[in-house]
Amino acid sequence: MHWPLAIVQLFFTLGWTVYVIFLPGLLKRAGIEASWLPWILIADQLIFAAADLAMGIWLDRSLQLFRRLGNWLTASVLVSCVVFASLPLLADYLPAWLFVPALFVWVLASSVLRVPPLVMLSKFAAPHEPNSMSLPVGSYLFGLGVAGALAPYVTVVLKNRDPMLPFVIASIALALAAVLLRAQLASRANEVVAVPPTPTATTIPMALPLLFAVAFFAFGIQIHGAVNSAKLFLRAAPGVGLEWLMPLFWAGFSVVMLPTSIWLARARDGAAATARLAIWLGGLVGGGALLATALAPSLALLVTLQIAAGAAWGVVFLAALSLAAALGKSGREGGLIGAMLALMALAAVARIALVLLLAPGGGGGSTDIAAMLPWATGAAWLLAVSVLWLGTERRH
Repeated sequence: MHWPLAIVQLFFTLGWTVYVIFLPGLLKRAGIEASWLPWILIADQLIFAAADLAMGIWLDRSLQLFRRLGNWLTASVLVSCVVFASLPLLADYLPAWLFVPALFVWVLASSVLRVPPLVMLSKFAAPHEPNSMSLPVGSYLFGLGVAGALAPYVTVVLKNRDPMLPFVIASIALALAAVLLRAQLASRANEVVAVPPTPTATTIPMALPLLFAVAFFAFGIQIHGAVNSAKLFLRAAPGVGLEWLMPLFWAGFSVVMLPTSIWLARARDGAAATARLAIWLGGLVGGGALLATALAPSLALLVTLQIAAGAAWGVVFLAALSLAAALGKSGREGGLIGAMLALMALAAVARIALVLLLAPGGGGGSTDIAAMLPWATGAAWLLAVSVLWLGTERRH
């Protein structure tokens, strides 16, 4: 596996976990009311969405910039790390109207670790061997899965601790990981093929069903992970330690990365066809598992379904990135991958907005909406599979 990519994604995601754990306390120290917390998190995700799309398109259009990507990415990450490590101090000494922009500076600077590495992998593979990106992208997502599995433990360990040490440690670890990634970028920068971003007859019509499907997949996962999972576990086993159960989803996600990436890399029917098949299979299995969680009568069955849903999301996520790279091999890889990740950020915005709606005083009908959520996640996944199937099969 391509360990620098896995390590970068691991520490980036853990850094975000540390940020979310301590953000309420930092806002209090800066004199900002707690009611602003969800709106700041929404703004963070909107920044991610705008940056993901803009960077993807920018990297498609500028080969010269792409060849200098290692230095540019490393510099941005180092700026991000400095700001991130300083946030506990800035909360004490900056007025609120300066502290909030400092948060956004960190979010914007750290966003370079989302789209650029994936675009780099896609452009190294295109146009001759688009399948070859599956293994390194699998490593990248493996780091995401490990971080997701560790997040509940990190939350328990760091809760009520002073934030200074975790922020500094996370920043140093991410900076070192970025240096490792820069070395890998430098060794392969000359492999990028100069392909002008000219549209083909199939790129956009084939990409639209994928993007719609990704939006439904991402919304389902956001609701399942942040809203449904804990309630379902507590219903099946009241008083159970959630820090031991919540990581199971991401454990399933991580376990399938290597076999799925090997399958996609060795595909003989073409990268796009195999990736579509993987999304369909993963979507059907995951949709069924998510629907079944709403009815799971025992903790043992719920654990099994949670692992299955995580594995299905791993297959879908990796295959969707591979399909975006295959469809964008005319030079639009960055735009498609950036759009995918932007949609995932917007799904997080929708999830936060839904949580606000379901909060006491959030609005009428919130009880009815909450009762539907265990079913909505699986339905969203099956809808995603249907959109992709109808949108692509008619063109073959």
